[in-house]
Amino acid sequence: MASRTRLMGVCRALAIHARPVAQFGRESARPATTVFRAYSTDSNGQPTLSRDTVTAGSASSSIGSNSPPTNSGEPSSVSPTPQETSQDSSGSFIETLSDAALEQILYGGRPATSATGGGLTAAQEEALYRGGTIPPSAEAEAEALVAPVARSQSSEAAQLSASQGGDIQNPGHKFGLPKKPYPEGFNMKQRYHPVLEQLTRLLMRHGKLSVAQRNVATVMNFLRTAPAPIYSPKFPLLPGTPPASHLPLNPVLYITLAIDSVAPLLKVRNIAGAGGGGRALELPVPLAVRQRRRIAVKWILDVIEKKPSKGSGKKQFPHRIAEEIIAVVEGRSSVWEKRKQVHKLGTAARANVNSKKLKVKKKM
Repeated sequence: MASRTRLMGVCRALAIHARPVAQFGRESARPATTVFRAYSTDSNGQPTLSRDTVTAGSASSSIGSNSPPTNSGEPSSVSPTPQETSQDSSGSFIETLSDAALEQILYGGRPATSATGGGLTAAQEEALYRGGTIPPSAEAEAEALVAPVARSQSSEAAQLSASQGGDIQNPGHKFGLPKKPYPEGFNMKQRYHPVLEQLTRLLMRHGKLSVAQRNVATVMNFLRTAPAPIYSPKFPLLPGTPPASHLPLNPVLYITLAIDSVAPLLKVRNIAGAGGGGRALELPVPLAVRQRRRIAVKWILDVIEKKPSKGSGKKQFPHRIAEEIIAVVEGRSSVWEKRKQVHKLGTAARANVNSKKLKVKKKM
């Protein structure tokens, strides 16, 4: 009895789903169209469309398998190809959606944002990850071609100098050694992404590297599913930044732009006693790429720790990091004020660069 009641409920639900929209009293700009198809198999076992019933509003027509649809509204879709149909256990063929139709339903036919102009090339992204700046496309391509050649020449020169300076001229191999899977002079640390590796190490606590890696992966997933940010003209990012719609498609680029944009270019070093009378002298010092990124990540973490907690759990901390990264890109974070203060202090300390008090007296 229970199975019969369940079967009647399923049939009723299918009947309601198959009704046109106009029967429920909903107003629409065009007449609702419902297509009912019946499939059968021929002598060779191939699927054939035996009957196609089109219902538009209150008018319905029965169309044969070989005649085109004669509907005043929109024409019914063509008969499915073998890729669009699948056979169930009972032998009947059921219509399935293709990938293009599924994408149209889920995403509304949204065009791929990566195809729009203004994006970064692979060479530009590599230059950003390694150097912290976005060079022009032609310059980045030239550097990408020159770097492997320079690295190979330096390794050959090092090997030549070692062979000339050492006593061993022949290593004793009867045949040459096989080529390595990586180029000569390649540092093994380069197999990791420079930005993600440094961020992971800075997020690590108590030596738990796996926890830090999981947090970075959660941050990237949050940025990938978040909507595109809105750029602020008051806080511009790096020159050559791609459009905002490209950032969720590449979370590594998202994180790199946020860190490198707020990273300070210099730091102010206090030299004790150089100002005279026991007063320290402030001196601006330029920073390398890793030093700049480390300070930027520390600033972001300090802002996160000062904000009130919104809950608990494993995903709470990485979500706060992702939200702060989005706030940095949109210009809503207080990290921009820290960068402004450091640059302002460094600009005022430029007068002390050529100070005579910094010169060390030579010993007699």
